[in-house]
Amino acid sequence: MNFLVPHDGSEHAFRALEEAVKLSQKLGGETNIEVLIVVPDLCLVDVGIDECNIITNTLYKEAQGIKAKINEKLASLGTKAEVRIEAGSEVDSILKCADGCQADFIVIGAAGKHGSGRGRLGSVADKVVSKSDRSVMIIR
Repeated sequence: MNFLVPHDGSEHAFRALEEAVKLSQKLGGETNIEVLIVVPDLCLVDVGIDECNIITNTLYKEAQGIKAKINEKLASLGTKAEVRIEAGSEVDSILKCADGCQADFIVIGAAGKHGSGRGRLGSVADKVVSKSDRSVMIIR
């Protein structure tokens, strides 16, 4: 069983990671967890190359910090996972990664860093649910 956990450093994403680890441990046997951090491409036409490089470098540094926290969490849970950082559209990157790692399930937080957390599904989670051809588990 292969699990994909998209992660943005939010509380919901950490809960999704914990749930994927619990499921993996309950299932036993050959289970794999892949964690994906997506660095969104925020460079717009009106932004110069220098500003674009600053934005991209800042986002990659943030992603590296999130990756370190994920690895700490995985160690505290007594498990390992591959943690990847990719650039691109969040939804497209998640779906592409799910195909690439042959994920049986996508385990995703209900809302990201900017989500309201008031019972509504975040935009990324909503789009992943509607566009995915595999099961998606939403964690609140």
